[in-house]
Amino acid sequence: MTAGRTTRLLVLSAPSAEKLAGLARDTAARLARPGGSSLLEVCAHAADGPHATHRLSVTGRTSEEIAARLDAHLAGETVREVHTGIAEEAARVAFLFSGQGAQFAGMGQGLYRTERVYRETFDRCAEAARPFVSTPLQRLLYPDAEPHIVHRTAHGALGTFCVSMALAELWRTRGVEPAAVLGFSSGEYAAAACAGALRVEDAVRLLGTEITLAERITDGAMAVVALDEPTALEALRGFESTVGIAAVISPGEVSLSGRATMLARLTDRLRTSGTRVSGLPVPAGLHSPLHEPALAELAAVAEGVHTYPPRVPLISTVSGRPLEAGQLTPVYWGRHMRGPVRFLDAIRVVDAMGIRTFLEVGPGRALVGLGARCLPDGGRLWPASLGRSTDGTGTMLEALGRLYTAGVPVSRSAVGTGARPAH
Repeated sequence: MTAGRTTRLLVLSAPSAEKLAGLARDTAARLARPGGSSLLEVCAHAADGPHATHRLSVTGRTSEEIAARLDAHLAGETVREVHTGIAEEAARVAFLFSGQGAQFAGMGQGLYRTERVYRETFDRCAEAARPFVSTPLQRLLYPDAEPHIVHRTAHGALGTFCVSMALAELWRTRGVEPAAVLGFSSGEYAAAACAGALRVEDAVRLLGTEITLAERITDGAMAVVALDEPTALEALRGFESTVGIAAVISPGEVSLSGRATMLARLTDRLRTSGTRVSGLPVPAGLHSPLHEPALAELAAVAEGVHTYPPRVPLISTVSGRPLEAGQLTPVYWGRHMRGPVRFLDAIRVVDAMGIRTFLEVGPGRALVGLGARCLPDGGRLWPASLGRSTDGTGTMLEALGRLYTAGVPVSRSAVGTGARPAH
């Protein structure tokens, strides 16, 4: 048993499924034997390799817990903490950066407490965001954070940016490098910073400016409707000056945004015709025609920001295509603010690159859920970095194990040591 009931990640590999099952059986027996090797020793030895193609990962806090999970898996049960895969070649992973609305009170608090790289990156981003928020963004890390703080548009967007950048840096220390990045809505700024196209402080400055301008709108609203883009455009006829498509999020789903009264009139009509509608409580009416008067102010700030050629393929959710050097212009950020977010097109581009592992880098798992709806024919992996965890240490280790079983290169030391307990 390990001190502090620390979450550990055990990885096993063998050249065939039969040998992997035998290794898992032997390892479970070894862990269950009184007075045997510690769980830390077993995990570290297994992580040291060598690593074969047939792989298994399991997380747990004690030797007994991991042994029981291995035994249950071998008995044919579905065990949430156990994952298997065949890693025939080094797999590539895409980072999907969450947008505003993904935030929740206490998000990733355990990672902030225990992981120095995570904490330092979060604090650097939060310090850059201070001019745009009414309270330090570290407050969002407390489970008892007040709802009016957590769900203010600026706090949500900038807090999610801080979490996303901290996660990206932590993943890189664990050996996980993205082969492509994309961001949903405000996540576009995190994606650009991760790709090296923007300095972190400049990304915060642009995002903070966009959100501050967006918060001037107080009579907006948003809704998700079960329509494809052409049908939604047809439904919008006569409403275009005040309501628009905010995002194309799946083959049969878009979000609409604009003046609340006009959006309500449109969605009432759609409901009457049998279309499924889900309202979103976003008074800023993001990515809508309401923000056109603010585009010149955003452009003026963007004029003073230097951009760089992306070091990692950056897939734009503004154009739905890969971005090239020189395309992150003031006009580009105006298009970003005005919308729509072309998530469906962007995720299809990543898939066409041959990438089959999509990792959500941010709080929640909304993007991996949407991505699976955009690419529904299987054969892809959709792990989340945090889910809805306030701790995050065990969730991230489980995701690391899933990446390992898929063949994504990971740091052996990160696998072997596991997560430290939060204090």
